[in-house]
Amino acid sequence: MEYTPSDYRFPRVYVESSSHEECLRILDGRAVVEKPCRGGGLGLAVYESILEDVLDPVEAVIKKRFAVYNPRKGRAILLEPGDRVYLVEALGVQVNHVAEELDEVGEQSILAYILTGKGETRTLRAGVEGVVAYIGWGLEGDRQRYIYVITPRDSARILEVEDRGH
Repeated sequence: MEYTPSDYRFPRVYVESSSHEECLRILDGRAVVEKPCRGGGLGLAVYESILEDVLDPVEAVIKKRFAVYNPRKGRAILLEPGDRVYLVEALGVQVNHVAEELDEVGEQSILAYILTGKGETRTLRAGVEGVVAYIGWGLEGDRQRYIYVITPRDSARILEVEDRGH
């Protein structure tokens, strides 16, 4: 299998009050990635670092406006403060993702395959219907821990993106 530069285009996250040279500007139901940023918009943030700032895990509600842009799909999803979300945890020695950001999922949709400490493979299903908005990552001891943030379909704000930054 031959790899191309497009294989290395990973989702990016943009957060309110985050200043950076790249931003995502929301314009009339669509979004534009600007680099350099000319002010306003949501600033590019370190993908793995936003969960504590933007999500209340106890209430499963969004605290701060943010968007996730998946360049492979050419779209972004926008989440606003007060939005309710579903949280699905994947915890194991190794987590192999099937679903990615902006995928629509149903209750029986497979999110990931998980290798347990006993060497068994488990299937993680969504258990809810919605759109995968964000996949957070961290370590818990020697295990990988991912949190799938899934927004209900009827409240998903999907935006077509014009990428002027890359």
